[in-house]
Amino acid sequence: MAAPPPYWPIPWKSSDLTKWFASRLHGGVAFTKDQSIRKRMRFGHTIEDSRKKYPEITDEILDNLQKWANDRGLPNIPKEQLALFTHSCYFDIEATRRCMNVYYSIRATTPELFNNRDSSLEYLQHSLRTLEFAILPKLDQNGNWIIVQRLADPRPSQYIFNDSLKLLFMSYDANLYTNGCSEGYILLVDMANTRFGHLTRLSINSLRKALEYVQEGIPLRLKGIYVVNAIWFMDKIIAIMRPFMKQELFEMIRIYSDDISDLYSHIPPEYLPKDYGGELDCIANLHKAHCMKLDQLRNYFREEEILFRNYSPNNVRIASKQIMPDATENLKD
Repeated sequence: MAAPPPYWPIPWKSSDLTKWFASRLHGGVAFTKDQSIRKRMRFGHTIEDSRKKYPEITDEILDNLQKWANDRGLPNIPKEQLALFTHSCYFDIEATRRCMNVYYSIRATTPELFNNRDSSLEYLQHSLRTLEFAILPKLDQNGNWIIVQRLADPRPSQYIFNDSLKLLFMSYDANLYTNGCSEGYILLVDMANTRFGHLTRLSINSLRKALEYVQEGIPLRLKGIYVVNAIWFMDKIIAIMRPFMKQELFEMIRIYSDDISDLYSHIPPEYLPKDYGGELDCIANLHKAHCMKLDQLRNYFREEEILFRNYSPNNVRIASKQIMPDATENLKD
């Protein structure tokens, strides 16, 4: 048997070119035209799991949302994803549609935050060494998931703002993928290793987009943002963010600069890592487990990206101009 070629020959015949790119984008598995995104995307939970917790998730609501999505280039959104949308909006149909519109619009038009979400790529590996993320394994006393984010490397030169946002949103998505609808989420931000030089690494445009997404498009119920080990220039950070924040989000922020025990009135020690005097495993170990989880979900992130690329609120597809450049990048593999 002859040895395989060291590269994949490109079939320049136009009828075969689309299939060739599809096979490269999906790990060597080519999907035909009638194989839908719905058949490829699988969540780590089922729609029945969500309905057991929230019987308000009815077929009528899901069918209504899917019909709305059909007209915007998204014919096969998984029911589990639709359930996340309507649950995050407390089952209000119009609010859910607005949430979906922001969700897919921002993802389709903000590649710096939502494209190439493969944690094995070196640029994300770099940020996973610079930052630590942990999804705490125990729900808090109110049934909320807690996600911890902190800098592991204090050098501002190593911090990439856009990639930190990308990894944070991937962390939310990873937990939604696994656990589905839940009571809510708390973001715990540890600023112990933050330096004034990190401010120079911010992108105002990305910050604006990220805050719009968090406030209007993310399919979860955000219940609080707790900042621990706050630094002396925290007021400057808030001043930068404030123009893009609604009052509701602003009031969720609680800042703790000194004694970590001040946090215990909101999150008791039994729900916190050892790093904060808690009973759970340390953040470093939880971060390692989280990195493994992101690696396991590489195919899901890729397939979800293909889905939102098709979104067009004006029924005009925008995906065609974006798929080719990204696909040719894979030729370097």
